Amino acid sequence: MNADSAASSASSGPGGPTSRAHRGAIASQACETCRSRKQKCDEARPRCGLCKRINLECVYREPQPTKKDKTLVEILDRLKSLEGKVDRIPTGRAPQGFGPPQHPPSSQPSFNPETEQSSYSTPSARQQQQQSPNQPYRHASAAHKILSWPALQQLMLQVLPTNAGDFKTLESDGTSFIVRMHNGQPKLPMDESLEDRPFVGMQTQATRNSGGPRVTFPALTRDAMYRLTAAYFDTFNFLYPFMDRRTFESDTLVKVCSEGFDGDVDSVIALMIFCLGEVAIEGLTGDPIGEYNDLPSGVRGGSNGRPPGLALFNEARKCLGFVVTDLELENVQIFSLFALYYQSCSRHVDFWRMTVSACQACYILVTWGDLIRRAVWHCIAMETSLNQELDLPLTGILELSDRVGMPSFNVPFCEADHIGNQATNFGLFSDFSRRVLVKFARQIWIPSSFLLVNADGTPSIEAHFASALALRRLCASMNAQIYDSTSSSETPSSDEFGGPSANTLKSLAAQLTQWRGLLPRDLQWPEDDPAAFPTPQTGNIGVNDAVDPSLATPRPGRPGAQLFTTDLNSDPMQYRFVYDVQVAVLRTRYYYAKYVVYRPFVYKALHFPEQMTQEDAQGVAECLRSCLKWPLTMSPTSRHKRLIPCLFCWSQTFLSILLIFHLTQHNPMLRDIRAQLCGPRFEADFDVSVALMQDWIRDLKAVDPLALWCYKILQPLYNLEP
Repeated sequence: MNADSAASSASSGPGGPTSRAHRGAIASQACETCRSRKQKCDEARPRCGLCKRINLECVYREPQPTKKDKTLVEILDRLKSLEGKVDRIPTGRAPQGFGPPQHPPSSQPSFNPETEQSSYSTPSARQQQQQSPNQPYRHASAAHKILSWPALQQLMLQVLPTNAGDFKTLESDGTSFIVRMHNGQPKLPMDESLEDRPFVGMQTQATRNSGGPRVTFPALTRDAMYRLTAAYFDTFNFLYPFMDRRTFESDTLVKVCSEGFDGDVDSVIALMIFCLGEVAIEGLTGDPIGEYNDLPSGVRGGSNGRPPGLALFNEARKCLGFVVTDLELENVQIFSLFALYYQSCSRHVDFWRMTVSACQACYILVTWGDLIRRAVWHCIAMETSLNQELDLPLTGILELSDRVGMPSFNVPFCEADHIGNQATNFGLFSDFSRRVLVKFARQIWIPSSFLLVNADGTPSIEAHFASALALRRLCASMNAQIYDSTSSSETPSSDEFGGPSANTLKSLAAQLTQWRGLLPRDLQWPEDDPAAFPTPQTGNIGVNDAVDPSLATPRPGRPGAQLFTTDLNSDPMQYRFVYDVQVAVLRTRYYYAKYVVYRPFVYKALHFPEQMTQEDAQGVAECLRSCLKWPLTMSPTSRHKRLIPCLFCWSQTFLSILLIFHLTQHNPMLRDIRAQLCGPRFEADFDVSVALMQDWIRDLKAVDPLALWCYKILQPLYNLEP
């Protein structure tokens, strides 16, 4: 009904003929009685005319805020926040240095954060920072979570505005974002396999009872199988000691050599050992999959879509379904071997899934022999790393650590426990045969603590494994303590840092220092020289003797000789038994732990510069110095990436460091701390450290979607080539 007809109906009066009841104009806020009767309400207070006339209670709804009302409330809240900040601005000149007024010596650098704006140098960036309130610090061990920092989100919006949706998805979905990134990776092809022939020959009663047809592979001659076995146990088993070489060589290897292969556990384990042995050989000496500016790739062997060992791997996974439900130690070993292969191919989601299967298989083991303890602790180490670095969920295998106990080793050594101040004993390969150990001792000279001596005079290979496991547990403890120190406190406002106190972080750094001090003397290295050879033990070998790259006989070393080099163009030296990988991983994890401990200081400097103290500034400087020249990025280790443990974590870690390094050139607070506290070594090593991390990510982007994602983020910041 239009306005004219409505007026005509109204003029006819209550006695006049009408076709519809009188409704009148809609009230802006009618009472409940008028609403239910659909009558016009005169909105009188406390009772409207209708309710007063018929003597009813008059009830009005609470008015709903309009869009204009909400906007006004937000403006008033922002004004209130700005008034609070203005009230905190000192009326006079701000004191020099952080914290309360003091008189530092002339050599002590000082800062005046009130005179600097904690933002980027461009006006648009400062405007964006004013529009985006700071957030209290919330700890996350996964390196990619650094992209949730407000300062870095502003940076990303400037340089990668088209990727803003990805960063929002990463912040909201977290782990799911990383998993989806790898789900688009093509599956490993199954069209590559070995030619097989029916087995002809004598079989034992046990193999005849199994009933399955056995086959042989002409390409797997006896010599080839022994060569691949040696390659695996001389490389992977030094890094992941869940297999026993003596048992494999005397039982499993003899069986497949004499009776061929079937769908039983021995055949699957043997095929995976041979597969990873080929990965070890090709990963160390194979052809690079590509090159960049005449620099060969550190990913060696095979190609982008066809990694080395693929034919053997396909034969093994054909048989996996026959043994997947067995309840034996061999199941844990099989899943762990499959996981290692996926890791060498940068298939991180598949690596995680196989690791989860291995962890779950540990629950069905009812006896705890030494080899089972090794397998369980391997699973604990892998799952802990996946949880800390990719924020992937835990299976609960940590609950088995107390039940299963530690592997039994004859030679005790120091290990920092979860709070960093208790020493326990670990070891490695106490049941290695004397023949293998003596052969090892004759063929390689490395720091003697890596060949400790048992009570019967045989060497015990334990120091690197024990120290690395201790450091892993310490890192997990430190992350938990940092998280607890932030989550247990009262919820801070947006104007408060809310992170761990300086005393808490200093205590954690002291635990890390204690771990380093408890290392055997021959695993020590100069703090400011990550590439140096370990200090050798005195005795038959001279004090300055270096590791012989040919691994033949000891030779006098040169003072200041380096185990690692930043020259990636030179031919990498080959160290048997992946000695360089063990040293590089141990040291790099130490510096990474320092970086994580001191990283909250960087967050505070970026987002709460007015609350910075001199002690906080020193923490920022320590964080920056801990990121220089990590051995993992140098040659020879970075030139055989397929053998590097936990390959899934390093690209995103280097991304987080490179983002912070970029901010030291643009953020006033970080720029001043870098100039006045980091020292000349930082400036001397800064460019080469940046170049090494960039090369790592660039090298892996062809085979790893996570590395490609990191590279795309860094491209506009560092002007990298596509």
